[in-house]
Parts: sequence; C-alpha cells; structure tokens
Amino acid sequence: MIPEKQMGKLISELYFNMIQEDFSENAVSKKMKQEILELLKEAEENMERQVYEKYRDVAFRVASAAEESGFERGFQYAFHLFTECIQDL
Repeated sequence: MIPEKQMGKLISELYFNMIQEDFSENAVSKKMKQEILELLKEAEENMERQVYEKYRDVAFRVASAAEESGFERGFQYAFHLFTECIQDL
C-alpha cells in the first residue's frame, strides 16, 4: 500500500494537472468565482479599489486552497472505500 504522505503528493499532482487542463484563467471554478464576487459585492461598493482588490485576491486564494484540499480528501476517502469494497469480494 502507498504511504499516506506519498499518496497526498500524487493526489496533489493529479489535481494540479486537472486544473491546468480545465481552468486556463483561474484555479477556482466559475461557480465559486461567482459566489465569491457576490459575497464581496457590498465590500466592493464601500472600500477603496486597492483595498477591495487585496481582499478579493485573498478570498480567491483561500477558495482555491479549500477546493484543492476538498479534492484531495475526497480522493483519499474514495480510494479507501474502494480498497474496502475490493477486500469484501
């Protein structure tokens, strides 16, 4: 069986490759991008442009990291479930 640390690295590489192929403009999905911009709409109207852009960029980085982490965890859970199902055969 692959050690957990090595599996995490392989899953991260898979995620990175998928993002490169699927999202040429940004690592955050289009739906997530729309949700972030909607949440920040009021802030955009009330903040100076440079301050707003700083917060917006941070929000996108956080969302991107969360999306990657969710992908990795979901992949690991699916792999463990798959191995349990195969053992039952």
